[in-house]
Amino acid sequence: MIGSTPLPPLERGTLLASGRYEILEILGQGAMGAVYKAKDRELDRLVAIKVIQPELANSRVMLKRFKQELILARQITHKNVVRIFDIGETEGMKFITMEYIDGGDLKSLIVERQKLPPLEAVDIVRQICQALDAAHSEGVVHRDLKPQNIMMDHTGRVVVMDFGIAHSKEMPGMTMTGALMGTPEYMSPEQAKGEKTDLRADIFAVGIIFYEMLTGKIPFKADTVVETMYKRTRERPVPPIDLDASIPLQANQMIMKCLEPVPESRYQSVKEILQDLETFDPTKKIGAADRVKARLRKAAHYRNWAVVTALVLMAVAVVALVLRNRSAAPKPAVAHAPVTVVIADFSNHTGDPVFDGALEPAVKMELEGAGFITAYDRSAVVRSLGLRVPAKLDEPAARQIAVNQGLGVVFSGSLDRQGDGYTLSIKATQAVTGNVIKIAEETASKKDQILLATTKITAAVRRALGDDTSDSALRFAMETITATSLEAIHEYALGMEALSNGKHQDALQSFSKAVDIDPNFGLGYGGMSIAAKNLGQQEEAVKYIQLALGRLDRMTERERYRIRALHFNITGDNEKCVTEYTTLVTKFPSDAGGFNNIGACLVQLRRISKATEQTRLAVAILPKRALYRFNISVHSSYESDFQAGEREARTLQAMDPSSPNGPLALAFAQFGIGQLTQAAETYQKLNGFGEIYASRARSGLADLALYEGRFADAARILEEGASEDLSHKYSDIAAAKLAILSYTRLSQNNMKAAVSAAESSLSNSKSVKVRFLAGRTLAAAGQTALAQKVAADLSKELLNEPQAYGKLIEGEILMAKGDPRGAIKPFSEANSQLDTWIGHFDLGRAYLEAGALPQADSEFDQCLKRRGEALALFLDEWPTYGYLPPLYYYFGRVREGLKSEGFAEFYRNYISIRGKAGEDPLLLADARKRAGL
Repeated sequence: MIGSTPLPPLERGTLLASGRYEILEILGQGAMGAVYKAKDRELDRLVAIKVIQPELANSRVMLKRFKQELILARQITHKNVVRIFDIGETEGMKFITMEYIDGGDLKSLIVERQKLPPLEAVDIVRQICQALDAAHSEGVVHRDLKPQNIMMDHTGRVVVMDFGIAHSKEMPGMTMTGALMGTPEYMSPEQAKGEKTDLRADIFAVGIIFYEMLTGKIPFKADTVVETMYKRTRERPVPPIDLDASIPLQANQMIMKCLEPVPESRYQSVKEILQDLETFDPTKKIGAADRVKARLRKAAHYRNWAVVTALVLMAVAVVALVLRNRSAAPKPAVAHAPVTVVIADFSNHTGDPVFDGALEPAVKMELEGAGFITAYDRSAVVRSLGLRVPAKLDEPAARQIAVNQGLGVVFSGSLDRQGDGYTLSIKATQAVTGNVIKIAEETASKKDQILLATTKITAAVRRALGDDTSDSALRFAMETITATSLEAIHEYALGMEALSNGKHQDALQSFSKAVDIDPNFGLGYGGMSIAAKNLGQQEEAVKYIQLALGRLDRMTERERYRIRALHFNITGDNEKCVTEYTTLVTKFPSDAGGFNNIGACLVQLRRISKATEQTRLAVAILPKRALYRFNISVHSSYESDFQAGEREARTLQAMDPSSPNGPLALAFAQFGIGQLTQAAETYQKLNGFGEIYASRARSGLADLALYEGRFADAARILEEGASEDLSHKYSDIAAAKLAILSYTRLSQNNMKAAVSAAESSLSNSKSVKVRFLAGRTLAAAGQTALAQKVAADLSKELLNEPQAYGKLIEGEILMAKGDPRGAIKPFSEANSQLDTWIGHFDLGRAYLEAGALPQADSEFDQCLKRRGEALALFLDEWPTYGYLPPLYYYFGRVREGLKSEGFAEFYRNYISIRGKAGEDPLLLADARKRAGL
């Protein structure tokens, strides 16, 4: 092939695009053109600019394909994929602008270090796979993945670049059919043979990169390129563990699976690789960020390294994306890669305490008006990141948090008196480098203008970070933020900090003061709703969120989505909850809490696998957020994967030993595994985390007793626990304990006490959960009129969940009347509305008593497979596993009726659980008789 003549380098200071871009330095030059570091003077940010060689730019076919594939590139919006901004032309030169990556490429890192520690390699592979997952979901296959196309910036973020350039770089006038695309060392066997390829070619390349990071060697090495390609089509590589025995077995297995010669034998998607990577402990990995930072400290050496590796930017300029099976419409592109900001406490030099904590929430709301920005003030650092903050979160402390958590920007400021007025000064800096992004100053002639000054100055930072929101939209957002008073925002900030620290009663008081000062302050009512919900005051939570909804016009767009979604969550409209949060994260894709909350609502719809997927998206944004790990742990336990639940819980404990969520998740997993003694010990540890968690501990210990058939112990713990809850005004939590007490009394065959406990629970709460549990007991105890009233009230409600529970009570009434055939219909209808574990259990009982044994077997088989859901029937982490053991007894009866040889095993399982206590007057004796014991 005839080589092209490189363009003469552009000089420093050269202006392109009518002066918008200023060339700062050349980063690299090659056959495709040259890459420059430049300043976008309009947006005040650094960019990379690739100027394309004239012969390529003048090829009509090349240019048409180039523009088309550039459009596709912009639709892959993920933090681990390089961001392409635009294509332009100036004085006959075609050029592309793209994200400037200030870091080094993976190939240079491997060459210098020879090998990477396994857990560091896992960290890098995880991020590569997340990038590929985003591309593959758009139908795009990379086809030229290699360490030279993978970069790491200062925060340790791995960025995959140059999607699919090989076919266009050398054959601009050819179609893709029959073209040999890719770099030989990283090429899949099917690529080497010129066959049709799909995403599994990228998976093969991931395996080679993983292999190279751990061993320092490339598999299939040969003397010539032809031999290299031939070997991979005929041979498997030497396992990496044979070259280095210290390589973990699981890493070796993953690499070998990626490198299978036949695509059907490899991983079939990068999602499968990501699932296997989850077994590595993320808290013990040697982070890529730490390695990059250490290298950057070696200034002279880093300069040489950066110059070499910046050549990778050259490749991204042609971004020849290969489209595969794009049957769906393209997803809308996000305008900017996600940016995360830590807001330091403002320095208040005015002597007026009303400003303490009042400006930071306004800054946060204004910053988050840009969809790509997520900001963390003092309370959000605790609430969203799960971290403790010092008494004074000054700029150095904020920067330390940002660096440790991999967050990008620190926002700091001060407020000073200037005669009768005020001067507000702010600074935004890059967390790792300390480079200043923006410094600004604004004055206010009087106190009531300071919020307006705050929003105006913050809007300038938004623009410096890349926001292009229209002036009219910015003005509207400013008006909504500044419509309240400083005093109200001050109390709101105190409430948010109290909420973040688990002081829910204090939070409620501060939020109440905020709305007393400004009755139209909608976010104050939203905070009251959250605090009330956390205090177990469901009816109050509903009342406050309704008040917040009446003040939506005083909120920013992002807060409106959050308040509506919170309303749907609190009122149990989980379908709408999912819809609203999905809209939120579509407009604001860096909102990790939004993804997590989609998962929480999906769990309530019993779509647990989907919920876990959404929660993992939140983890991808904030990998060190302990709450998200807690959710993944309990989701795993709900799916009956108790070992995974335990693994995630222990990871969570290592991440945040001070959090009560670790013991809570671990207790659930231990209970499911059958480690009852350990679960009891873990529940006891919750007593040290405040009254709410002490209440959870009591519920857990009572549930263990109920599960084992120690009914007297369970009843005592529940009675004492309910009394304690009521003394703290946790009425809904107390009522739930009384409802479970009613079931415990039912299990003792003490109908009078069962009815009394059910009625007491109903007098303390009208929550759906309490009404269902109490109504079910009343029906089973023969209190038909009371049970029918509860069922009717539930059935009148708008949402599917209460309607389904109403039908389950109707079925239980018919079962108590000796009409199991009649009960089948309402039980089946309930399951159609909401697919619950208890619904399948009750339907199985009806089929059994009606003599429909195969149908009963099917229902009970589902219950056994989904037994994790019985850990908390309402999937709210309040334990109810004591409802599970009768499943084994009834399943035994079904299998016995079907003449199954192993029927007695089910009875023995029931006896092994409840036989030791010997307190069961209803099922235990019959189980022993039927088992021949």
